[in-house]
Amino acid sequence: MKNNVLFETKFKKIIDAFWLREDILETIPNCECEYLDNNFRLLSVSSETLFSENELKPVFELYETEFSILERNSSRMRSEHITSR
Repeated sequence: MKNNVLFETKFKKIIDAFWLREDILETIPNCECEYLDNNFRLLSVSSETLFSENELKPVFELYETEFSILERNSSRMRSEHITSR
């Protein structure tokens, strides 16, 4: 079973969207990470390896990115707003 998380993101600089994606790919082994929209607001992360948002929080904090979890494992909707500074 794949572990899927859908994030809503808000970047200070749009270039950070690229670097955030690259860092997530390095952080979680064998994961798929892609933006689902052209505005780089919806980020989908999925992997066969179990992971939690706590593993990704330092990556989001590195880019001072605000994010919230919209969906986890495609079964529950959850709104959890986190601001990284």
